Amino acid sequence: MMNKFSAQQKLQNPENFEPSNFESLDLNLDIEEASGENAIGHYLKKARLPDVVGVPARVVEVLTQRIGQAPLGITEVAEELNFSKRTLQRRLQKQNVNFAELRDQVRFHFSIDYLVRQQLNVDSISTALDFSDRTSFTNAFKRWTGLSPSNFRKLFRDYV
Repeated sequence: MMNKFSAQQKLQNPENFEPSNFESLDLNLDIEEASGENAIGHYLKKARLPDVVGVPARVVEVLTQRIGQAPLGITEVAEELNFSKRTLQRRLQKQNVNFAELRDQVRFHFSIDYLVRQQLNVDSISTALDFSDRTSFTNAFKRWTGLSPSNFRKLFRDYV
């Protein structure tokens, strides 16, 4: 059983996470096959920031800096990197990466932190992660995990 300290330590210290494989954002887990500690470990691994280099790493850095502060759209990120939107797309494509996948991985990383460690409400999280509304965030979170944000929080709380 995972104890509360080790789970919080993992969330607070991203260097404890192994490099991420963001190419496959199939984050759903069959809850009947893996529950409790296994499910939590699965989600914590999937919540890592992407391990990328070059332009994708710069995109992740900008997205991370903008979380809760400014829009996370490709146009805004491209401008901050002094690229046109199309140039950014081409540079990412050269490394077989697309902007939406990077943004989703960064959003997922912070959503786990906000739900579990910071205990923010879903409306605050959806705003901080630049979703248009609560429903959009909830749908994205369900796509990433197979659970609603509130059910995920309950699962984590029950097993920590």
